[in-house]
Order: sequence, then structure tokens, then C-alpha cells
Amino acid sequence: MKKSLCLCLVLVLSLATVAAAHDTWVGKGADGLVVLRGHDGQGGDPYKPEYVKEAKAFDANGKEQAISIKPAENKAILPTAQEPALVAIVYNSGAWVKTPEGWKNVSKREAKDIIESAKGIAYSKNLFQWHDSFAKPIGAKMEIVPLKNPLSLKVGDSLPVQVLYDGKPLAKIGLKAEGHGKDEITTDAQGQAAIALKKTGLTIISANLRTPLPNDPDADVLSETANLTFTIK
Repeated sequence: MKKSLCLCLVLVLSLATVAAAHDTWVGKGADGLVVLRGHDGQGGDPYKPEYVKEAKAFDANGKEQAISIKPAENKAILPTAQEPALVAIVYNSGAWVKTPEGWKNVSKREAKDIIESAKGIAYSKNLFQWHDSFAKPIGAKMEIVPLKNPLSLKVGDSLPVQVLYDGKPLAKIGLKAEGHGKDEITTDAQGQAAIALKKTGLTIISANLRTPLPNDPDADVLSETANLTFTIK
């Protein structure tokens, strides 16, 4: 079991942990809006629908609208009365441990021969239509704010974003985006960075933050991931 934990709060980037191994986002399917899990914009990986803890939706006028979470087999559906412009979710899969057999969705107290452990939480913000209010934070614990309308951009354009945690800028945090290498994009002192858009279709911009949990009996690290998704035509 890992024992080397810093006693002070340390925030470090990691894009290779269990929490960052999969992307989490909201897409449109036969059942309407659905929470998707997968790699490189390819959804379909099964998960427990109860991991989707919160959902928030806004209409094309920037006003909050009703949305619910409906469990289905290996997924969660998000019914709304009208088509939303923005949907944000919180996906919390709890504690994970890595053993010689691989990753398991259990706490440290439930496993042996632990190599590493983490609690994974994802905050996903998904844009379908634009309103100028979406260039401001919506109040998520961790979020990526688009500082201009990404739906108006094309391949080759640059999207300025700001990464926030508890409403405060996250400086020197790496961003992951299609066509960019690890550590290629890092936020400045104001938590801002510019992302060059390199492909059409679904775009997922994400940031991952790891915080040591020195006194937590279930996991050694809290791994939080925020992403912003939209489609480039």
C-alpha cells in the first residue's frame, strides 16, 4: 500500500489515473439525453447509473430548466421537458483501488495488496446551443468555462477557456484536448488558456486535479476531472 502522502494540500495534474482513464459526457441517443462513458468521444462503456449524482440544465435563454436522472440498464437517462442548451452533471464513482489484478471499484478497507487508490469525481458541462451567460461559471465545484461561443468556431480556430475550482482560477493546470500532447496546454495565473481546435465532431476539453487524502480510510487521493464538450461542424 502506498504510504508516502504529503501532509499539506498538494494539487497536481494527472491524466493517467482511474478517474481520467474514461471521459464522461452527455450525448443524444434513442432515449433522449444520456450520460456516456468512453474513450476519444466513443461512448458505450457500461457504468452504474447511480454514479450520476446531479444534473442541471439551462435553456436557450440561459434560464435553468427542469431535468431528472432516470436509471436504466448500465446507464443514466436525463429526461427534460424541452431540449436544453447546456447540461451539467456530477459523476461520482466512489473509491477505486489498483491491485495486481487491476483496478477494482472498492475502498482500501475492502482490498488487499493495494498498489494505489483514488476516489474519482467528474464534472461534465455539455453545450448544445449558446447563450452569452454560458461564458460565465454555472457554479460547479470544478468547471471549464468557455470565454467565447465554441459552437461558432471551426477547425483551426482557438477557444479561450478558464478553469475554476470553488469559483477561483486554477493556475498551472494542464488541459487535455484532441490533437494536443500531454502538458502541451497549461493555464496561466488567471486559470486561462487557449485551445486550438483540431477536428470536427465531438470535442472534449478536460482537466484533472489530484488532492492527497492523508487521513481517508477509503482512498489515498481525490481525483477530480472537469470537462467541457461541444460539437464542431
